Amino acid sequence: MQRFMARLSSPVDRTEFERSWHSDPTLGDEPRVEFFFVGQTVSAVVHSDFAGQWSSASFHETFHAAIRRLNRACNIHWL
Repeated sequence: MQRFMARLSSPVDRTEFERSWHSDPTLGDEPRVEFFFVGQTVSAVVHSDFAGQWSSASFHETFHAAIRRLNRACNIHWL
């Protein structure tokens, strides 16, 4: 299991974000990711059944793309 946390410069609707996240054609069924929103802070828990971990750079890129599909002006600060 891995955890990533980010602070967004603008609020994002969780349902819209998850729809954007799942619309990414490069994502498969694994690994499964749960998102928790508290204000403008987002926590992502990556559940993985395989031995390798999702690289931080790759996760950040995928997350960034999902946010940008919703709000191009939203900045992300990784915690």
